Amino acid sequence: MDKIIAKGKKIAAHLMEADEADIEFADGNFTVKGTDKSVAFGQVALTAYVPHNYPIEELEPGLEESAFYDPKNFTFPGGTHIIEVEVDPDTGMLEIIQAVVADDVGTVVNPMIVEGQIHGGLAQGIGQALFEGAQYDDDGQLVTSSFMNYTMPRAADLPFFKAGIHVTPCTHNPLGAKGVGEVGSIGVPPAVINAVIDALRPRGVTDISMPATPHKIWQALNAAAAK
Repeated sequence: MDKIIAKGKKIAAHLMEADEADIEFADGNFTVKGTDKSVAFGQVALTAYVPHNYPIEELEPGLEESAFYDPKNFTFPGGTHIIEVEVDPDTGMLEIIQAVVADDVGTVVNPMIVEGQIHGGLAQGIGQALFEGAQYDDDGQLVTSSFMNYTMPRAADLPFFKAGIHVTPCTHNPLGAKGVGEVGSIGVPPAVINAVIDALRPRGVTDISMPATPHKIWQALNAAAAK
């Protein structure tokens, strides 16, 4: 954008017969400092693309520019994810009672998109923890090769999510953004498994692998009871 504005100032200066150094850009207008003379961005763009009255022969028509941005450092979003579950010890059936998350993704540009990313990440993380699994038989044949048996989570398998945002702007990029990128898919799987273990620990279960299916939970409970 900075490159386009810089080029636009050259065109605006020509249109208003002013010095390029005296041109300011704000609120979609190019203005000569200290005067009420201005031209709108649209007029500058029209001049750029219909260059019959162009300021400099060497200036290429159009307002298209490209730039490469290399940030000084990576961004590090953070947050807290809390999952509450209930387990039926007789069947191994599990229900997520509550999912509460608070994430710091830096400056939020579009709150609705950020919340959607968080919700999508929560669903993805819960799916990884409780449902989805690539299973192979003894011959190495994938037996969960379609959505019929891969077990993606459905709407009825998920609770209403409570999501909050805490903003700490990133210090090494112009927007202050850290990015959201479905943060729920990172924090939720361990939170879910920790909740499952907390529920099963009184019955002697201290470890369970993902996905923690009802059958796997039932097996773990029976194995612990047999000890």
